[in-house]
Amino acid sequence: MAEPIPQTIPAFLAAAASDRDRPALAAVESGQLVWRSWGQVLLDVRRVAGGIAARDIQPGDRVAQTAPNCYGWVIADLAILSLGAVHVPLHASSTNEQIRQQIEHSGAKLLLTDDSAGQRDLAVPRLSHGELFHGSSTSTAALGDGLGPDSLATILYTSGTTGEPRGVMLTHSNLVSNAVALVEAVATGSNEVRLCLLPLSHIYARTCDLYTWLVRGSRLVLAESRDTILRDCQLVRPTAINAVPYFYQKVAQRLESAGKAECLGALREALGGELKRCFCGGAAVAPETEALFERQGLPVLSGYGLTEASPVVTASGPEDYAAGSVGRPLPGAEVRVAGDGELLVRGPGVMRGYWRDEPATSAALANGWLHTGDLGRLDDAGRLFITGRKKEIIVLSTGKNVDPARVEALLCGSRWVEQALVVGDGRKCLGALIVPNPEALRAEIRRRRLWVWSKRRAVTHPRVVELYREEIDRCLASAAPEERVGPFRLLARGFTPELGELTPKLSLRRGVLTEHFGIEIAELFDGKAGRPAPPDPPPA
Repeated sequence: MAEPIPQTIPAFLAAAASDRDRPALAAVESGQLVWRSWGQVLLDVRRVAGGIAARDIQPGDRVAQTAPNCYGWVIADLAILSLGAVHVPLHASSTNEQIRQQIEHSGAKLLLTDDSAGQRDLAVPRLSHGELFHGSSTSTAALGDGLGPDSLATILYTSGTTGEPRGVMLTHSNLVSNAVALVEAVATGSNEVRLCLLPLSHIYARTCDLYTWLVRGSRLVLAESRDTILRDCQLVRPTAINAVPYFYQKVAQRLESAGKAECLGALREALGGELKRCFCGGAAVAPETEALFERQGLPVLSGYGLTEASPVVTASGPEDYAAGSVGRPLPGAEVRVAGDGELLVRGPGVMRGYWRDEPATSAALANGWLHTGDLGRLDDAGRLFITGRKKEIIVLSTGKNVDPARVEALLCGSRWVEQALVVGDGRKCLGALIVPNPEALRAEIRRRRLWVWSKRRAVTHPRVVELYREEIDRCLASAAPEERVGPFRLLARGFTPELGELTPKLSLRRGVLTEHFGIEIAELFDGKAGRPAPPDPPPA
């Protein structure tokens, strides 16, 4: 008789840790790969759970955590859930004010931080990972005593790309069902070695990397930082990576710059040599990038989801891959296209609701379906294609509707383009702010021996502007007439999470960007001269 499927996250940890000596979790620390066994993970979870419980944390209490990806983050997450408490992960890039608001809104009784975190003026007790790991508790009580599948596991504050962040309530059943269904859909097993490079404070990496690791009982490695990923690939030699389109775009650009884009095997070698699966979510992959990966025998397997669905709704496997598609619904999930094209979702991963926000909950969960705000279509094979987001659609003065994310993806397929913001609501055509790929642009300036003495001169030199005009037109040659970009401006700096312009998973925060670059956007269409510089990014 088959063993029953665990119903909570701690129960999956207990099952995976039955082989205590097997390698389980590693982190790249100062360029070195440091492994911990399942037995060590289990021991550390119990020790940290004891330290948290000693602060009078009871089942149902909220515990916040703000830290970058690290071994301590994972252990703290599992310890909080093992106590029956509710984990409130806060993005490490958040400002003090954002963290203060979310702690206050969630009612968190304790804040956990990494050892290097600066002091924050917050009216809540604080513990560092180091203090927890050096605690004396080694309780051997069973993990997750008294927990049930309907117990609240986490409150996640959405990234706020289209409005004020809300606290999404997800239960153990939500998280477990999503992780189990995802493992079943993409057919990965216990031999997988996955490199985690996305922030665990976001539900995308937390479910798709961390909790599927527990379900599979496989090996997971935490990359050292966003800047060391390709080096870490050589150290880890992963068999699977889960990333956002920006990462795959940068890898493709690096291959193209090295003249290796058509050298079969060069892509796999750049990613460690053992890679078998490239998973992707969060936004559309540029067609040029997708085509390069497919030619190299490593198709980008895209999925679709949102925090309110734990998060995965659809996923692609190697057998049903189709360029441009985000795959089929997970087992148990239902997807319906409403009359206006909005995607409606129903299934075990759908949230309980928004924390302390009944009106928003009622609006999002109307008539038994989660209203996603995304637009899409299903093909005859049941594969989903995303066609836009209701609140982001640009309506031109001609009456034509345009999905800016699709145009931005086409532009970012160019090796000359690092980032792009497409605008034009109420205008007769689209405009764009373009962040050049600095390496490609510097090399071209040297090759052409252009007289350039500053970053601003580099993006205003007539020969550079002419180059980008040709490249924009090439990228959009097959696009619909209303998707063509008219006026554009090259920017001397990129969009950054530190300035609130990107979410932790590097999606554009359009409202913030249009505020920061409001004068530049206006000048696209009216040609007025003179502008103050937008805010500089913080020092590294």
